[in-house]
Amino acid sequence: MPYHQSSAVSVVSVLAVAVTVVVFGYRLGRTHAAWRDVRAARRAVLITRRTAWRHTAGLAAVMVALFATLFVTAFEISK
Repeated sequence: MPYHQSSAVSVVSVLAVAVTVVVFGYRLGRTHAAWRDVRAARRAVLITRRTAWRHTAGLAAVMVALFATLFVTAFEISK
C-alpha cells in the first residue's frame, strides 16, 4: 500500500478532532464542577450564617436571663 499525503492529513485531522473533543470535554467538566463548588459554598455560607445566628440568639437569651436574675436579686436585696 503506497503512502499518500491525503491519508497522513486524514490521520492528523482525526487526531486533532479527538484531542479537541477531549480538551473541550475536560474544560466543560471543570466549568460544571466550578459552578457546583460555588453552589456548595453558597449553601455552606447560609448554613454557617444560620449557625452563627443560632449561637447569637442563645447568647442573647442567656444574657437576658442573667440580667433578669441579677435584677431580681438586686431588687430582693434592696427591700
